Amino acid sequence: MPDQPSQQSRSAGLGIFFVNPQVQPTQTIYIKSQVSGIHSVLMAKAAALALAATLNGQLNFSNTTFLTDSQQLVRFLNAADQEHPPDWRIKSYTQLFKNRADHRHAKILQINRTLNTTADALARQAFSASASTDSGVQPVCSYMSHFTQCPLYDALADVPLQSVKLIAASCC
Repeated sequence: MPDQPSQQSRSAGLGIFFVNPQVQPTQTIYIKSQVSGIHSVLMAKAAALALAATLNGQLNFSNTTFLTDSQQLVRFLNAADQEHPPDWRIKSYTQLFKNRADHRHAKILQINRTLNTTADALARQAFSASASTDSGVQPVCSYMSHFTQCPLYDALADVPLQSVKLIAASCC
């Protein structure tokens, strides 16, 4: 059962989906990754937000709206007092998110779980992927404006979250 206090840490799949309507045609980026040392669903969602905010900064996006289906995370991250997270084990992820998101003038909103299908599907695929391949992620870019160099490649080269392993990424 998820979120049981007696459970040991485990791995989780993370799915991140960026839509950049500031360029034409609209750019979409899909990221699948796995994270280890997770104790709850809330912690996995916080890790996904931290990874998304990190990549958002490395891609030089600003005024981003982050969406999550976790009402608890949205309330906490939008609150004035960030000293007491709903679970102390998510503090490093929420602090990383806040540091990166505030710098980029980002905001966070809740999305209905039934509308969060793309990120959920990416997370499930990442969780099911074999973590034994250490060849590293090979990003795929089919975005026509990136015919010389895709910024996603550089952004993925230096992800400072030690517990995160990128599985796949594509830029369309």
